[in-house]
Amino acid sequence: MLNNINKTIKTFRIRSRKLSVKKHNNINIYWPLIGINLEKKKNLTNYFLNLYTPIILEIGFGFGEYLVNLCQKYKNINFIGIEVYIPGISFCLEKIYKLNLRNIKIIYSDALFFFINYAKNIKFYKINIFFPDPWPKRKHHKRRIIQRSLIKIIFKRLLINGILHIITDSFSYYESILKILKKFHGFQDISKIFKNFLKNNKIFNSRFKQKALVKKNKIYNLVYKKVF
Repeated sequence: MLNNINKTIKTFRIRSRKLSVKKHNNINIYWPLIGINLEKKKNLTNYFLNLYTPIILEIGFGFGEYLVNLCQKYKNINFIGIEVYIPGISFCLEKIYKLNLRNIKIIYSDALFFFINYAKNIKFYKINIFFPDPWPKRKHHKRRIIQRSLIKIIFKRLLINGILHIITDSFSYYESILKILKKFHGFQDISKIFKNFLKNNKIFNSRFKQKALVKKNKIYNLVYKKVF
């Protein structure tokens, strides 16, 4: 049921092993109800019951804890989640279905491929990138998804006053992202304003955050607003 992704883009690492029967069934049953097949080239907003509400996009949602929590809390907002990790997609689809969430759709694709080919005519209220693969070895830094090219596209796809929120527990990645964002004069750093809210709000809990806490890694939140 899942569409093929652009094989030339290497900003992700496919970690899927052979799917269990349960995960395979989740995909077959729930994907037609919740998933978006990009090859149909349908306007993405037409997949939602309410076409005129803001859309929040999460890139690389993993198992979808953040995404599902936000959908439950903000039912007046539409959500789109993009992921290439199939077991995570399977888990998230099942949870969305069981909670009967109607304000969310899932896409199986690399984010760059999605933006370049399918998001040219859509503006997002907020874009989240939480704990992207840090590719810690210096020789692999070019594979990090957050590069100037992606931020440039994200900037264009955000509404005025739209928010870009990035979380990482890799200091070198944090430094790299910060360096890129500072060069975009249309972004305003509002990270300090959100510091306590993000620290104390349980909707931002996930297994990736828990792993970071177990390892005693510092968690960095970068929150930027598009001001023009």
